[in-house]
Amino acid sequence: MRPLSALLLLSCLPIAATEWRPVDPAELAAKTPRVDPAAEAEAIFWDIRIEDRVLGGQDVSLALNHYIRIKIFKELGKEKYATVEIPQYSRQTIQDVAGRTIKPDGTIIPLKKDAIFDRELVKIKGAKLHGKTFTLPNVEVGDIIEYQYKEVRDNEIVSYMRLYFQRDLPIWNVTYHLKPLNLPYLPFAMRSMAFQCQHPPFQKEGSTGFFSTTMTNMPAFHEEPYMPPEDQLRAWVLIYYEEDKKLDAEKYWKDVGKHDYATMKPLTSADGLVKRTAAELVSGIDKPEDKLAALDSFCRNKIKNLSSSRATAAERKAAKENHSPGDTLKQKAGWGNDIDLLFTAMANAAGFEARMARVPNRGDTFFSPKTPTTYFLSAFSVAVKVGDQWMFFDPSTSYLEHGMIRWQEEGQPALISDPKEGFFAKTQFLEPERSVRKRRANLKLKDDGSIEGSVEYSYTGHVSRSEKLDVEDQTAAQREEDWKKSLQGRLSTAEMSDFEIANVDDHEKPMVVKYKVAVSGYATRTGKRILLQPAFFQHNVGPRFTATDRKWPVYFDYGWAEDDEVTIELPAGWELDLPTAPQSSTLGGVGAYSVNVRKTLDGKTVIYKRNFDWGRHMNILIPASEYSHINQVFDFVQEQDGYTIALRAAGDAK
Repeated sequence: MRPLSALLLLSCLPIAATEWRPVDPAELAAKTPRVDPAAEAEAIFWDIRIEDRVLGGQDVSLALNHYIRIKIFKELGKEKYATVEIPQYSRQTIQDVAGRTIKPDGTIIPLKKDAIFDRELVKIKGAKLHGKTFTLPNVEVGDIIEYQYKEVRDNEIVSYMRLYFQRDLPIWNVTYHLKPLNLPYLPFAMRSMAFQCQHPPFQKEGSTGFFSTTMTNMPAFHEEPYMPPEDQLRAWVLIYYEEDKKLDAEKYWKDVGKHDYATMKPLTSADGLVKRTAAELVSGIDKPEDKLAALDSFCRNKIKNLSSSRATAAERKAAKENHSPGDTLKQKAGWGNDIDLLFTAMANAAGFEARMARVPNRGDTFFSPKTPTTYFLSAFSVAVKVGDQWMFFDPSTSYLEHGMIRWQEEGQPALISDPKEGFFAKTQFLEPERSVRKRRANLKLKDDGSIEGSVEYSYTGHVSRSEKLDVEDQTAAQREEDWKKSLQGRLSTAEMSDFEIANVDDHEKPMVVKYKVAVSGYATRTGKRILLQPAFFQHNVGPRFTATDRKWPVYFDYGWAEDDEVTIELPAGWELDLPTAPQSSTLGGVGAYSVNVRKTLDGKTVIYKRNFDWGRHMNILIPASEYSHINQVFDFVQEQDGYTIALRAAGDAK
């Protein structure tokens, strides 16, 4: 709770009126963009003042004052930027919102207070995000719009904050003003680390306590489908508090790994119960991989994970604090780190060499050991030596099959703790055949072109985990409705019935979805011919890439495979009309595409088989210079997926 003295102090502070900067006549008169000739709008400046504050006692607060001025050059710019949404996260308040529109002749139209609303902005997986929203008044092409607001974060300071210099529109000037904590007993100073840019050093702003840096003529950052993480591409600066010393990256990581080992060693000690349980679990198992699978399965399925969304508030409240792996085993419950520590202790007790290891997140940025900060290595997994190789395990993360870690941590340098010095080892990568979309359809075609039958989907690996995460918080009705919408999104006349979904809560079994389907007008009847696309699961699926050129590399989260088999019973009195075979390809070793179409001996049924995999040997990041080739590959796959066979009435002339 905030001290009363701090509350009284805040209540006595005067409410300052909004101060607006003078507008340069050249800004009012500007007819064309400065940074990007094709821009619909450009920010004249984006100014943020960031201040760490001590409120009294031990309480701290972080205040960010935002001030944005935008010039509208095109109608689309007006549509995109006249309405503003400011998200408000937990422990955060948005205050002092003000805005105005400035006409080219200098006329000012202020934003009225009653035009600022608190609303729900988005809803993701049941989580609601609220914030402020408003539309600046009477905005037209040629106008300047500007707005300000204060963002206050309680019990937070500028610790590893990212300062972005690129947004979704070009910016003439981006300035950050920082006022760090200035306490005599604090041995740390604020530091900065730049990514994808070289920002000017922070300069002291007189005696205000603020330091500022400005970058000019910053291009807009535009997303592209299947690109690396945004923060791997756009310009930003990390600011954080650290002791004033120069760090040698190699020595830094050795010391961190040694410190981690000393910290984790007592937390992974195995008592008698842990040793007996581990011995029982691996008894009679010969292969090391199978022993580890048994330990992993036990920790995943027999220990209640209080960090999981499946744990109830009552279960979390009833749980006692675990001080050792033995406590976790006795209680049969623990938080994520408790389960990882238990697995480590059990693996060591079973004769393995197991250590805790720091792992990066390539879903955020691509980590380099040349960067001496644990900020990018904040998560832990368990490294186990199997033969001459280190394998990585994550028994506390849901829906991971044995041998899997999260895709965000695959193929990355992980820091393994060690009693002498930490060292890096590369985490494993799950090959495409482990992450499979297996799809089966048993269908019957009618002579009017309609089709009906049963469909089954089965998912493994990363594909299964992704699907399970998408539906875990949904009701049965919501799951069925989402699948129905997805099906009708590509087959508008489809009707779905007898929907079933299984193994959503199972960590090891594939997620399975079944339903019956009927689609009118699936095939095209043209006189004495029926044109049929046997690739049911690709019917009306759009191209993966549509742009003719590209700026960013092509990036896939993980390797995957698709295994399709479609059996179609032909209508009575119809037969195949000299079909030609679709093409297959090795896809340059990165993947493979194969397709086979055949008819049964009696000629009454067509069987279509399709296999496609991509991302072999972690070929999931392709330079932008190779985009035209990648585009051709996926265009080829789509063209073959659209393969059509013709049916003719039996007895008709060929």
